[in-house]
Amino acid sequence: MSLAATTSTYLARRAAQKERVRLLYRRCLKDALSWAVHRRLFWEDASKMRDAFEANRHVDDVDRIDKLIEATEARLTRYGHPDPYIG
Repeated sequence: MSLAATTSTYLARRAAQKERVRLLYRRCLKDALSWAVHRRLFWEDASKMRDAFEANRHVDDVDRIDKLIEATEARLTRYGHPDPYIG
């Protein structure tokens, strides 16, 4: 495989991962909003979530990023609100 093909494959995978992380972050925020009784509680949870996502912002290994995404999706599925707010 040529260097150009390898580079384009890597860049495509990273772009897909960035999109998955963005959507996952939004899903986490929406789920936190379903659990929050007061908006103040939501903002506290949102701040903690943002810190957790930011802690892994500079991970460069694409396999490690995939594992982090899968772990976060599994956690969201496990701890997600049983009756989420739709709005």
